[in-house]
Amino acid sequence: MTKSYLLYKCGGEGRVPLVFFTAEGENEAREAPTWLKRKHPDQPGLHLAAGEFYEIIEKDLCAPEEWEAALAELVNPTPTTNHNK
Repeated sequence: MTKSYLLYKCGGEGRVPLVFFTAEGENEAREAPTWLKRKHPDQPGLHLAAGEFYEIIEKDLCAPEEWEAALAELVNPTPTTNHNK
């Protein structure tokens, strides 16, 4: 059965949502970071530094407020640099 998941990057910058995706269960969900790295090698969030790790959260096991906050962050990410210089 297809389920919804969030992929977080955890470590130095805290816990940052990277992507929302669907998968046919937990095993397929665990393959998502590897697949994403292959398909999107230019995405800096998909590369881990020392001490960083991925966390995958299934929607049904996540508090609704946490899920909605993560999706909102994905739609409107917090800027980390000022591009208006």
